[in-house]
Amino acid sequence: METHAKKSRAAWSSVLWSMVLTVLKLVVGIATGSLGILSEALHSMLDLLAALGTLFAVKVAARPADEDHPYGHGKVENLMALAETLLLLGTAIWVIREAVHRLMSDDPSALRVDISFWAFLVIIISLAVDINRSAMLRRAARETNSAALAADAAHFSSDIWSSAAVLVGITGAALSNQVTPDSPLHWLLTRADVFSSLVVSIIILYICKILGMQAINNLMDRTDEALYTQITSLMAEQMPAYPLRHLRARSVGNTTYLEMVVGMPRDLHIDTAHEIADAIEALVERSLPGAETLVHMQPEDTEPDSPEQLIRQIALTHRMGVHSLRLLEADQGLLVFSDLELPPQATLESWAVPVQAFRAEVARRLQAVAVFVHLEPNMRTLPHFEQPIPDDWEQLVRQTMEKLDAPVPSAVHLYTRGSQRVCFVCIPANPTLSIVQSHDVLTRLTQELTAALPRIARIFVVYE
Repeated sequence: METHAKKSRAAWSSVLWSMVLTVLKLVVGIATGSLGILSEALHSMLDLLAALGTLFAVKVAARPADEDHPYGHGKVENLMALAETLLLLGTAIWVIREAVHRLMSDDPSALRVDISFWAFLVIIISLAVDINRSAMLRRAARETNSAALAADAAHFSSDIWSSAAVLVGITGAALSNQVTPDSPLHWLLTRADVFSSLVVSIIILYICKILGMQAINNLMDRTDEALYTQITSLMAEQMPAYPLRHLRARSVGNTTYLEMVVGMPRDLHIDTAHEIADAIEALVERSLPGAETLVHMQPEDTEPDSPEQLIRQIALTHRMGVHSLRLLEADQGLLVFSDLELPPQATLESWAVPVQAFRAEVARRLQAVAVFVHLEPNMRTLPHFEQPIPDDWEQLVRQTMEKLDAPVPSAVHLYTRGSQRVCFVCIPANPTLSIVQSHDVLTRLTQELTAALPRIARIFVVYE
């Protein structure tokens, strides 16, 4: 609603000022016979029609989507911008024909211009209005992403230069009586008004090209390279685990519609995949406010894309944990070293075959010349604690975190199974930290908190 109000205010302001300038220029142009001012009057008349069209387009574009227009009515702004381009093109052609006719005419009166104070005044007023109006429209177009207002802003920016050209032309016409007749300077000054009208026409033709191409590109949904680069970079930086396979985008009014094909592991549960899609849509919304995103989830093979992931997958296949992976490209070839986690009470004999199978599979899949393993007991089970749990445990944790000058916990969770206990202290995440920095912070806080509290549970400081 606020966006529509901004558009409407900007459009109404443009209409009112176009009416004032059209009347002023037409009266002064007829009174002085200046082709430059008359061309500006016709230009302003078309400005008025264009401003009325923009006002109409803004009102239509504000209508909500319906069954006949599922993407809304925003394209009407592009249609109006194209219509405005055609009006400007017609104006430029008329002015060029009239200018050529006056230059080729044998009648000296064809070049006569009666310059007065009012001619200068109306052009100066026009300059001041166009400078303020183009700035206002450009600001409103940027805030509301309106194609129609952007077209108006570009249009009235060109008016500044065309009014300046007309000012030079009527100044030349006024000075023509001060120079010697039949001199080259007199010839030039008497035609300055006509030449200024040609300059105005050239400016109009240039603006027609810009506005016309913009409107056609928007209507044809031409690819926006900057938008594609922005979304591709956003996904690569913020969602690297889910590669962007395909992207389509179209803009309708001030709304951008995105269709994304995102690769995901094929064994994900549908609820999890849906939550990931929601997260991607929220990410795009933060980057492009007002955008509507549709995410298509494409299942992909889960073949690991790095040697480390492959080694972990092989270890899990043989029911072993693995950590401290190291890979070295030696002169003799690839060397692999890892720690394997086995049940603490198991014998080497009972796990000899799985360990050897793990080494052989890693060597085969990675073409490694040697695979070395270090066997460790799996200590991932929680220890037992005999000391009773204090009634004020959560308050004690929060007070200790405050003494450590650590972030205020958002939650403190204590879980028990007999004498096995684990406590998770959740703190707000700092998104600016790297993974290494985040790990260091959580490890330090976990160690400090464990040392400062009674030993009643295994403590982990984690992000919420």
